[in-house]
Amino acid sequence: MTAPFTGRVPTLWHGIGLTRAMTTRLTAGRDALVIADSETDVPVITGRSGRTIRVDARSTDVSTVVSLAGEIARRRPTVIVAVGGGTVLDASKIAALALAPGRVLDFAVGRATRSALTFLPDGPSPVDVVAVPTTLGTSSETNSVGILKNGSGYRLIVGRALRPRHAIIDPGNLMTLAPATVREGAMEAFLRLAGASTSPQRGAREHSDAVALGKALLETATRDTTSAGSRLRLARLSAATQRSAALRGRDPYSARHWYVANEVSFVLQSRKIVATAAVVAAVWRRISAGDLRWGDRTSLDEFWSGVAPGVALPLDPAAGISALLERWEIPLPPRPTAGDIDRIAAATEESWGDRYPMLPGLVADDFRDLLRDSQWSTQPVGPSVPTSDDRCGGGERDEEQHRHADPVRGTGPDGCAQLGQLLPGRDQRTRAHRHRRGRGDLTATDDEQIAPRGGGDASNTADARVRRTRGHGSAE
Repeated sequence: MTAPFTGRVPTLWHGIGLTRAMTTRLTAGRDALVIADSETDVPVITGRSGRTIRVDARSTDVSTVVSLAGEIARRRPTVIVAVGGGTVLDASKIAALALAPGRVLDFAVGRATRSALTFLPDGPSPVDVVAVPTTLGTSSETNSVGILKNGSGYRLIVGRALRPRHAIIDPGNLMTLAPATVREGAMEAFLRLAGASTSPQRGAREHSDAVALGKALLETATRDTTSAGSRLRLARLSAATQRSAALRGRDPYSARHWYVANEVSFVLQSRKIVATAAVVAAVWRRISAGDLRWGDRTSLDEFWSGVAPGVALPLDPAAGISALLERWEIPLPPRPTAGDIDRIAAATEESWGDRYPMLPGLVADDFRDLLRDSQWSTQPVGPSVPTSDDRCGGGERDEEQHRHADPVRGTGPDGCAQLGQLLPGRDQRTRAHRHRRGRGDLTATDDEQIAPRGGGDASNTADARVRRTRGHGSAE
C-alpha cells in the first residue's frame, strides 16, 4: 500500500461510507497531512502525527497554493489527503510539488504568470496524494492536471507529477449536493467527452468509449440525481472519462469550447460549467457550419447521434445541447458588457488563439462574434463556488433517505453501484471488487482503468491504457 507509485493510473476506491476506513488504511504508520475544504465535514482518520489545514475554496488562488506549499515543505508529510471539490484538489496537487526536486513548484508558479499552459518536467508525484472529492464532474481525483488561479486568469498546469496515488469516491461525501449541482457535474463530465469528439483525429475505440460513457451519463443524470447509488455511478462515470480511451485521440486540444469558457469564467467570475453553458452551443453551430477551426462536423454529428436519442434530444447538436442545458436547468452567466466581451476576446486570443494549437487561426474578432452569439442570463448567477446552502437541499444530508431509495440498474440494495454495471452490456456483480491490471474493452464484462488525461492534457495523449479489473476490495 505504501510502495513507490510508478503506475500511470491512480487506484480508485469506491463505496458508501468508505472514506474513514480507507483513509485510515492508506495513512497508517505515516506522517499525514489533510488539506480540506473549510465547508466540508468528511470523516477522515489519518496515521501518526496527522494534521489538518482548512482552506476556503471560494478564495483559493496562487497565494493559497504557495502558503500550502510552505507548510508542506516545513514539515514534510509522506502522504497528503486532499478533501474537497476540484479547486481544493487542484491546489493540493500543485502545492505538493514543493517536495519535488529541481524547484518544480517555483517553475510552475513562475511559468503560469507568463503562459496559460505549463507542462511540468516529467516525473512521478513527489508524495502520495489521496484525493477525496466532495463534488462531481471535475475528475481532478484521477487526472494529471491542475488549475492555478493568478492575476492573469485560470492557468492550466499539466504533468504526471500531479496525478494522485489514490482516489476515494464515497457517495456519502456527495449527499449534501443539491440535485442541480449533481446535474452540473454530470454536464461537465459529458462535455469533456463531447469536446474530445469534435476532432476528426478519432479512432473507432475512442469514439465508441465516448458514446458509451456519454449515453450512460445522460441517462443516469436524467433518471435520478438524488440516490446514493446514482451519485456513485455518476462519479465513477466521470472518473471513467479519464480512464477510458474516450479522451485518447491524437488532438489533445479538441475541446475548443473549454478555452473560451475558461476566460468567460475568469472575467465574469462565474463557475466554469456556467460559462461553458453560455458558449458551447455557439461553438457547435460554427462546427456544424463547417468552420474547421472549431472542430469537425462529421465527428460531432457521429457522437451526438449516438447519445441524443436515448434521452429524446434534438438531433442537431447545437439545438440538442441547448435543449439539454435547459432541461437540466444549468444556469447561464450574466450578459457581458461590451467591455467584458473585449476583455474576454483579447484574453482568449492571447492565451489560446491565433498561433497556439488550442484555437489555431482564431483571433479576437472571432471570439467577439462567438460571444455575441452565445446565451446569457439577465440575472446574476451567484458565487463562483457553491456555498453550503447550495450543496444542501432540503434534507440532502439524510443519507438513510437515499440509501434505501429505489436503486438504479447496477446498484445493490444499499444503493451502491456494483462493478460491471456502469455501462450497458456488463454483467451484474454482487460484491465489491479489488482490481488488478489487464487489458479490456469498455463493453466487456470487467471494469477497466485507463490513464487519465484532462482537457488539454497533451502529456498523456499517447499513454492512456485500459486495465481490466476484478477482485475484492472496491478499488479500480
